[in-house]
Amino acid sequence: MSSNNLSTLNLPITNTLDRPDVSNIGFVIPGYKSYIAITQEQKDKAYRLRHEVYSKELKWVPESPDGREIDEFDAHAFLVCVENDIGDLIGTIRVIDGDVKWLADAFFVDTLPQGSAPIKKRSSVEVSRNAISPKYRHISISDSNVTVLDMLLATAVDCSWDLLNKKHILVTATPVMGIVLKRRGGAIDQVGPIVKMEDGCKIASFLLDLEITRDTYKLRHSCIALHEQCISNATDGDKPVASA
Repeated sequence: MSSNNLSTLNLPITNTLDRPDVSNIGFVIPGYKSYIAITQEQKDKAYRLRHEVYSKELKWVPESPDGREIDEFDAHAFLVCVENDIGDLIGTIRVIDGDVKWLADAFFVDTLPQGSAPIKKRSSVEVSRNAISPKYRHISISDSNVTVLDMLLATAVDCSWDLLNKKHILVTATPVMGIVLKRRGGAIDQVGPIVKMEDGCKIASFLLDLEITRDTYKLRHSCIALHEQCISNATDGDKPVASA
């Protein structure tokens, strides 16, 4: 897979700020937090992590001199991020609304026999550019069964449903990812054939029904429970201690 190499560009940071308030989207769990990137610094962290994964590790995108992986779709994207408690970005994924061109339109058309138009009409967003630091890919975090991928997906679901008022998410990934999402409780359907890319990687496009998934995705509810516990603990910590 390849993409237009726009890594030397400084895309405008107004693409999020001129949209609805994103401050209430995300989770805080012990040692970690997820959020929608607003500042250029936050976005650059995501671009650099993507460069490590997509350029250096997978070699799907040419390496950039400034160490950031950016393409034209980022101008319209909401970047979901997960950081640890020392401020290291350990995961990112992006959400693109259905009123603009998608990555799938440009590079994965063979996975969509009828194109993206019918899917966009079903009130959909596209989720793409999932990148997780190798150290955190296969472990649970915060002494729970939640993974970084779960935090990213749960935040992307809330962004799509609560912020953008969409009912479906299109994701193009390996068939194994479709199985993983279904096992986690995602209401997911494959919408086209499995396609082999030039590098031999097999991919397919899947549609996630958010109205169902918001209830059935078990790890989303774990994120909510951990978040509420963190908020409760923080509130309790602010309460005055009675003295005798």
